[in-house]
Amino acid sequence: MLKKILHFVCVFVVGIIWSFLLGALLLQILKIGFRMDFLSVKTYRGIVAFWNSGGVFKGKELLIFVIIFLYFPICVFGWHKINSYRFLRLITVPINWYLNRGLENYHAPDVNIKNLKLEEKKSLDQVVNERLEIEKKKQQSMMAGDLRKEIIKKLEKK
Repeated sequence: MLKKILHFVCVFVVGIIWSFLLGALLLQILKIGFRMDFLSVKTYRGIVAFWNSGGVFKGKELLIFVIIFLYFPICVFGWHKINSYRFLRLITVPINWYLNRGLENYHAPDVNIKNLKLEEKKSLDQVVNERLEIEKKKQQSMMAGDLRKEIIKKLEKK
């Protein structure tokens, strides 16, 4: 119940902010592009007087009406998107990040079952011997003397 109330409050607050910002944007577009304040009663009186005197609305004037009438569908669409957004997840993202910040070091690698090869079970001695051979190869390649010899050979070739 508390989750639904919190969601409703978040939707209401963000929806009011969305409607206000969209209205401010619409107001600025009409002021800059058409020199018209759609919140002013004087503007609508001028439109009614123009219409009553037999005036015909053409391209630019029709665009003004389209912009004004599209405010409400866009506003409703925004409220719908805001309502479908999960605000509780947005609020808990920093908390989850803080709690899980060390777990990425312990993440197991992804395994694809199709590519697994089924082999015979090896005894403990065989596994140990294989590991020792691998370590010997690593140590032999990492010896400092061998590295120096390889560098001397490369320098002599040049």
